[in-house]
Amino acid sequence: DRLYENIDGQPCLYGDLLTVVNEKNKMMEYSNILSASQEFGMIERNDLNIDIKYEKNAITGYKIVREGDYIVHLRSFQGGMAFSQMVGVCSPAYIILRPNDRLSYGYLAPYFTSTSFINSLRLVTYGIRDGRSINVDEWLNMKVCIPSLEVQRHILSIIKSIECKLLNEIKIADNLLKQRSYLLSQMFI
Repeated sequence: DRLYENIDGQPCLYGDLLTVVNEKNKMMEYSNILSASQEFGMIERNDLNIDIKYEKNAITGYKIVREGDYIVHLRSFQGGMAFSQMVGVCSPAYIILRPNDRLSYGYLAPYFTSTSFINSLRLVTYGIRDGRSINVDEWLNMKVCIPSLEVQRHILSIIKSIECKLLNEIKIADNLLKQRSYLLSQMFI
């Protein structure tokens, strides 16, 4: 089967796949501020339920995040890198990585939050406790194997199918619990 002939992938550097971008919000194109969440990727800062004060005109120095970007946030050494499924701006403290055409949309998102990836960041993480940070230049020079775009799309479709199946099973379990509660309450009437 031709789909699996390149399943092992081609070795390359992260820097061959991702570029650091510093696109500033100088024209005030965007006013929605995004923050990195370890669980949900990039989300609206308002959704964090934390009141962070900022000057409206200060967001001209914020970085523009595009859909499909990966963000190296301040706690990447704990939760991996955030994936953005929306456009907005983020703090200049974040490092934004834009994938090139060798990567399918979101292909690295599950990997960048995996335990094995987070453990691999130890090689390029410096500092102690919460003062730790990732040396992005060193990380971009690390090797990774990437399969063909066709295989990437296939893998993503399998992951999406599993996620849909999991959501359906959670709904079924919730409904069974409700049914059980109802039946137990009717037992002693």
